[in-house]
Amino acid sequence: MKNVAIFTDNLHVGGIQKSIVNLLRNIDHKKYNIDLYLFDRDNFYELPPNINVIYLKKPTSFHKFIFFNINKKILKLNILEKHYDVAIDFDSYQMHTALGALKANAKITAIWIHNDIPIKLKEEKKYQILHFFFKRKYQYFNTFCAVSKGALDSFKTLYYDSNKKYFVIPNYIDTNEIKEKMEEDCELVVDSSKINIVTVGRLCHQKGIDIMLNNIKKLTDYRNDFHLYLIGDGPLRKSLEEQAENLEIKDFITFLGNQKNPFKYLKKMDLFYLSSRYEGQGMVILEALAIGLDIIIPEHLEKYCPNTKGTNDIIANLKEYKKKEKKQFNDLKEYNCEITNKLEILLDGNPE
Repeated sequence: MKNVAIFTDNLHVGGIQKSIVNLLRNIDHKKYNIDLYLFDRDNFYELPPNINVIYLKKPTSFHKFIFFNINKKILKLNILEKHYDVAIDFDSYQMHTALGALKANAKITAIWIHNDIPIKLKEEKKYQILHFFFKRKYQYFNTFCAVSKGALDSFKTLYYDSNKKYFVIPNYIDTNEIKEKMEEDCELVVDSSKINIVTVGRLCHQKGIDIMLNNIKKLTDYRNDFHLYLIGDGPLRKSLEEQAENLEIKDFITFLGNQKNPFKYLKKMDLFYLSSRYEGQGMVILEALAIGLDIIIPEHLEKYCPNTKGTNDIIANLKEYKKKEKKQFNDLKEYNCEITNKLEILLDGNPE
């Protein structure tokens, strides 16, 4: 049995957190013994019972602003004194999760790439600052795993070393969980005579909800038989609510906030719309596809979601959209099987 150490900051609401939980639910626990290292005990998601969870003390925020190679020398973490075949920084945004993976006694040290880092650097000032201090961490890892080819190709423009290994390993989609949670009672009442549009994600700059609201305003010039539901919360919620009010589209929009079970809401919808400025993969698209929703994304997101066709004219697509009579569930079996094969190549230490 292989010993695998996985380091991530927390299991709060979020895409990275959901993807690690899905991975832990789908991995073959007869082949891999997993130690999950967390730095926060406040868990939104429920872990499978056969995971050994170790909680570590989180370094102070001061360490975010010390260069990584210095932190590597001065920071101590109470990692189990055992041999690991693979140590993974699954979070990839934190100084301490990278240090954990590198300080574990492991032959393979891997870091996950969840986003388009070059674009993120251009778009987010806060990330520019953090990246300035932690960017040296990449030189210490020998394996890089991106959740999409688009994210990996972008990463390689900044960090490429022919002596290191690179993988594309998308996120698992737990369709069994989706199917089960779809059946839970849902208090939301939607108007079935309208086109019910939904998006799911953190209300932040990356997700481009401001772009979506502007498009909804334009759409009202052509039709009013629709309603948009926003599932998620974040730092921009207040400003987005104010934007909706200023655009005079409040009657077309409902903010649902964070939902522990978004799937019981998604099953009531017709169309999933993602307006992100950039992504890593866009798990929510695949979750919506599993439920059977139609999908609209801008063309620039195609490279992160290769099986989904984007458009360069969102308004035209929304204007002409007609809902289908019946949704069909998709278990994404082939998609998940391919992830298992790729993950096992990584964990077994074989070249791809």
